[in-house]
Parts: sequence; C-alpha cells; structure tokens
Amino acid sequence: MSARPVRGVRALLAALVVLVLAGCAGLPTSGPVGQGDGAVDEPGSIFPLAFGPPIGAEPQAIVQGFLAAGAAGLGDNYAVARQFLARESRTSWQPTEGVVVYSTAASIDFEQVTETQVSVTLPVVATVDADGRYTEGFPGAQQDAVFDLVRDSTGEWRISGLDDGVLLSEPFFYSVYGATPLYFLTPTRDLLVPEVRWFPRRNAATYAVRALLAGPSPWLRDAVTTAFPDGTRLAVESVPIDSEGNAMVDLNAAVASANTEDRALLKAQLVQVLQLKGIRAVNVTIAGVPMVEPPAATLLRDPAPADGLQVLSDGLLQKLTGSTLTPIETVGSLANLDPRSPAAGVDGSPQVLLSGPGQLVLAPTPGQPAQPLLARTGLLAPSVDRLGWVWSGPAPSGGLWAVRSDGTVVDVAVDWLEGRIVRSVRVSRDGTRMAVVSTGLDGPAVDVVGIVRDESGTPQRLGEQLRVGARMVDATQVVWVDEENLAVLGTSGTMTGPTMHLVPIAGETRALPALEGATSIAAGKGERALYLGSSDGSLFTLQGNSWIRVATGVTDPAFQG
Repeated sequence: MSARPVRGVRALLAALVVLVLAGCAGLPTSGPVGQGDGAVDEPGSIFPLAFGPPIGAEPQAIVQGFLAAGAAGLGDNYAVARQFLARESRTSWQPTEGVVVYSTAASIDFEQVTETQVSVTLPVVATVDADGRYTEGFPGAQQDAVFDLVRDSTGEWRISGLDDGVLLSEPFFYSVYGATPLYFLTPTRDLLVPEVRWFPRRNAATYAVRALLAGPSPWLRDAVTTAFPDGTRLAVESVPIDSEGNAMVDLNAAVASANTEDRALLKAQLVQVLQLKGIRAVNVTIAGVPMVEPPAATLLRDPAPADGLQVLSDGLLQKLTGSTLTPIETVGSLANLDPRSPAAGVDGSPQVLLSGPGQLVLAPTPGQPAQPLLARTGLLAPSVDRLGWVWSGPAPSGGLWAVRSDGTVVDVAVDWLEGRIVRSVRVSRDGTRMAVVSTGLDGPAVDVVGIVRDESGTPQRLGEQLRVGARMVDATQVVWVDEENLAVLGTSGTMTGPTMHLVPIAGETRALPALEGATSIAAGKGERALYLGSSDGSLFTLQGNSWIRVATGVTDPAFQG
C-alpha cells in the first residue's frame, strides 16, 4: 500500500461513545462475598461492545479495530483487544499503564507509513498515568502512536509493536472514568487533605484504596501524613461491595501495629475515600478479623472562610454582606497607608494588608497604628495560612517569604522559581498546599505545591510543583475555590481579555463568562461564592451564566486566607 494520510475517520472513533451507551450488560449485585485474586465488579458498571478483527482486514483497519476494542477493554479485561495483537504482544502489552485522552473535536490522522507500520496522530486533552494521576494537555498538544504489524501464521495482519496504555476519546473517557479524592492528614492530624486521582468507575473502590495505601504523590508527600502504618496493604486485592452497599476493606497484618488513635484516623481516611456511588458503609477487617474499635475519627474537611468578603472602599476596610458594605470595626483608619491587598487568617487574625507596593503591615486597630512586618520591593498580595503565617514575595533568591505577626521572617527557598517572576500566591485553607502563578521563558504557569513545615509548624520549603491549568495562555491571580479547585484570572483560547477560570488540581480547565475590564478575583467556598472585580471599581458575583453587579466603588476583594 502506498503511504498516504487518511483523514475523516473521526466518526469511526467517535462511535465508541455510542457503544458505551448501547452495549450494557447486567451485573450481579447480591450473593456471598468470597476471596479472589482479581478485581471485583461493582454495581452499575457499563460494558461497551467490542468486536474482534475481521478476516482479511488491512493494517489500517486492524489498528482502528484495536483502538475500538481497547476502549472497550474495561468490560472484558482487554480480551478482544488482544485478538488484534501478535502472539508476543498479547502478553507484553500492559493496557493499564496509562490513558491518553483525545479530543473528537479536531482531526484524527491515520497514516500508512509503510506496508507494516501505521501511525495515528491524536489531539490530546489529557493523560492519566497508571496510578490515576491526571495531567491536562497544553493547547495544541498532540500524541503520535505508532503501530508495527506482521502477518500471523494464517496470513492475517496483527499488531506486533505498540506502546503500553490505551487511547480513549474524551466523551468516552469521562463516561467510564471518574475523579476520586484520596484523603491524607495534615501534620497536625486534625484535617483531611485530598489528592484527586482518576480511576475506572468499575471497581473504583479497589483502585482508590490501593492508591490510598500506597501514599500521596511526590509533590504532596512531605506536606501531609497518613495514619496507616508502613507496609499496610489489602489482604485480598479487592474491595468488594455487598448488595446492601457495605464495602469490605480487608487489610493485612501490618495495620495491627496501629494504636487506637491511628485506627480511628485511618478509618476516617477510608470512609472519606469511599464516598462512592453505591457505598453506604465501610467495614474494616485485619486479615479477616473485624477491626471493631474505635469508630472513625471526626475530622474537618474542606473548611470554608469563617467570615464574609473584604473589600477596600472609601479608604476603609469593609465587609460585603449581600450588597451591603459595612466597615470592619476592629480595623482603624487606613489614611496615609496607600492600602491594598487585604488578607486575614481563618479566625480574622492576623489582619494584614500592603501599604503601597513595598510594605506589608498589620492592619491598624482603633487604638493602635499599623505595625510593619516586611519591607521589600514589589511585594505580592499576601496570603495568610491557618497557622498564622503571612506569605508574600518574591524573594530575590527565587523563593517566598513567610512572616509571623511577632515579626519572625522565614526565607522559604523554592528552587524551581529561580528565573521566574511570581505574580500571585495563595495558601489552601488546610494549610498544606500553595497555588503559585508565575511566568518565565516558557510563559505563564499555574502550579500547586506542598508546604513542608517543621514540628512547630514553621515553613521550611516548598515541594515539587504540580502543573495545572495547562490550557491557560496567560494568568495573573489565583485563589482557592474549595479543596480541589482553583480560580485563576487570565486568558485561554482566543480570548482578548482576562476572565475567571475554574482550574481543578486534577481535571479540565473551564473558562467562566467573560467580563470586560476584569482585574481581580475572590472566592469563598464553591461556585456560588465567586467574585470578580473590574477596572471601574465594580464588583460582580456569578449567578448562573451571568456576572451580576453587587457593589461599586470597591477594590481588592478577598476572603480570609
């Protein structure tokens, strides 16, 4: 066959979406619970149809059939997909090593490179690794998949060389995979901290518990802890769910070393992770013996700001309630301070702000003038963590500063910030993570990092960065919406002006409606508490798909944190 590009096959691959809806089969949801060496099917799974290779199919048709069968592989353990492979590849191919999620909105190119090789070029939306870590694709990202083929003993074409993992269309991926947060503990062991992974909806409980026991990813590992003793694993490599919705988590003997407090905490971690469809209760056993005490610990998760939105208006720090502005009585006059960028701790203390672009101060009280905390050139809008540390920057060494209200200053080195200009920082409400907007030779970036502290809670360093919001082409400000999502002010696609974007830590960036003159953002908890400030001093809140004006003559909106 001559080498030529073949286009217009989008309909063939998009048909996979139809298959997932049409090819459903029933699953048993009752019966005795037994031990086994494989994954256990959970109620509600969907099985798409898959068809084996037709007799006499040419190489390109074999590759197309393999992609369709591979997408259906979660329903048949990839049995049909392996029929398209040569004998050696049937055992060497590892489909669970990752997923490339591709868009069906752009061209998918098949090219017959040689008589025995077919190349597929896909527009990439995201990738998911073997452990469920989701990475959003950059604008225009593509993936080239090359397939080598040979004739088998019957003269039929079969695939002899291919990469591990599977290729899934975007709508198909989101129908069979779901986001599942794994919950770890703050170093003080009083809050839960999520790390979102993506697992097949079928057997999601098993995937999630395995990943939880394996621990957090490197970027988060040094910022959190877990109550599970080292070496804790599933005693049986599955988490079955009975007909009444009871999830059975059987742990190995390593967990027997956990003390009473740790057992209560690890139960809390499991209960939060297994907030999955069809699960009503979580039963924990150690090598088959019930771990009956103590009950799961009660831990705070995803805390909300304790007070309302702060703004600067008429030279005063004021609180917005509905559409009413009220001066904050505990803050004195801001006259002669050139106030900007207010921030406060979770309980309202410390209350800080910038005085001009180069000085960070404790806000004045009715009987006390402003107290200087840090004087540097070009300070960032501050962020106050739950332990009372005030973060700003940028430090000249490629780092940030953390300042306490008693005047203690810590220079927090961040190697990966060297050579970059930091635009915005914001600490998560659990105090373990920080979102950073910066720009460098590779353009703007939004990163999330773990905050590593000593035993007293003093910041020591920031960990490895996790790049998020890859679809954004510019970014200037970041805030936390909830424990899993950021709001970022910037542009994406062909936008000519900035607007707010919702940026999941592990998911797809979404632009909110544009608003001309947008200059600042603030977020309480959830999408019902999003605010956007404009250059004319107006403040808007999102209602449905529209920005509604709630105040005028205000600047620098900010929630606690």
